[in-house]
Amino acid sequence: MPRVHDREARRAELVSAAATVFAERGLDSATVGDIVKAAGVAQGTFYLYFDSKDDAVLAVAERFGDVMIEDIERAVAAPEGQAVEKLLALRDVFGDSAALADGAELIEIIHHPGNRMIHDRLAEHLTPRLVAIVERIVEQGVDEGVFAVPDIHAAAWFVLGGLRSVELAGVPLAQMPAALTAAIELALGALGYTGPPR
Repeated sequence: MPRVHDREARRAELVSAAATVFAERGLDSATVGDIVKAAGVAQGTFYLYFDSKDDAVLAVAERFGDVMIEDIERAVAAPEGQAVEKLLALRDVFGDSAALADGAELIEIIHHPGNRMIHDRLAEHLTPRLVAIVERIVEQGVDEGVFAVPDIHAAAWFVLGGLRSVELAGVPLAQMPAALTAAIELALGALGYTGPPR
């Protein structure tokens, strides 16, 4: 592996190596030694960027979350798309992310009760971006006349809260798509949508 002197690039290399190691060995079995070997760096280099393996797990989770946000942005970007379809696209990206083999173990680890700190830090990282996306969708729905809400910001939080309730309820990954669909149906009703079931 070529030497990289740029801090951000080196950190990205370590995150990529950690993701590969976690996918191959599992989070519990993976060690810092495995990560540095995969990255081709000395163990001390790892600790210039991360305090612990848990920090590397968080970095991999944040990268996974960033990819999910990019997928959501692409899914809802079409200017001709209607607000209801965009909410359904949001649901589908969440469901697809949960179903990915590479992400399944990571999602399980993030939601494990003993890893609350990792979960909360990831939520801090992703929530502002998710709220902004859902606000745009709700505002579009109000403009289209399919949603009727007095407060777009509160409505966005409500939608995200409904989706998060699926996670908090401990729904198994295999049942996640159906549970997300039920949550979106309830959210659509709360937003004032009176069209056909989606």
